[in-house]
Amino acid sequence: MAAERLARRAARHAVAVAVLSVTALAVALPIPARAAAPEQPARETVSKPVRAKTKAAPTLVWHDGAGKRGLSIDPTLEADFSPGAGDDRVLRRAGATPKSSATLVSPVLRDEAGRLRALPGGVIVVLAAPADEAAGRELLLRSGATPVRRLSDTLWIVEGPVGLGSLDLANRLQATGRFASAQPNWWVERTLK
Repeated sequence: MAAERLARRAARHAVAVAVLSVTALAVALPIPARAAAPEQPARETVSKPVRAKTKAAPTLVWHDGAGKRGLSIDPTLEADFSPGAGDDRVLRRAGATPKSSATLVSPVLRDEAGRLRALPGGVIVVLAAPADEAAGRELLLRSGATPVRRLSDTLWIVEGPVGLGSLDLANRLQATGRFASAQPNWWVERTLK
């Protein structure tokens, strides 16, 4: 029983460290996306989003280790992960046209704390037990995931589309029970202190 608790704590700690390190990597090392979204009509770009005054009931779920977290889509915003869209241009009003023609757009989600999140593509997977590269790659492939990069003996990034497809893939991998954790490679709103 104590060993199980320690293993769960270690997995949660590994997920937290993985999210922080992979979020930093996502800017420097983009994860390949499967398809570009079609062009959208011209609209303006937003520099800073306006916080919603009322909380919407969560309509989506993601798994944070053993727990489930609620998410709501913010219909007023979307995130542009097209090449060349810097951090200051990621968020924009829903439907706004990006400066590039090939867009990779994600809906913007609000977590239970009201923090903005988006899905640039990819899923972060923590294996249930350490494995060498060949065994880890085989487990991911058998589970329907395409491995992109191994970060440690338990931590992998797998391919996933920009947008809600990554959330679906993460939830599907988590539901298999083969992994300690599977969650989207989140883009999270930066807060200035």
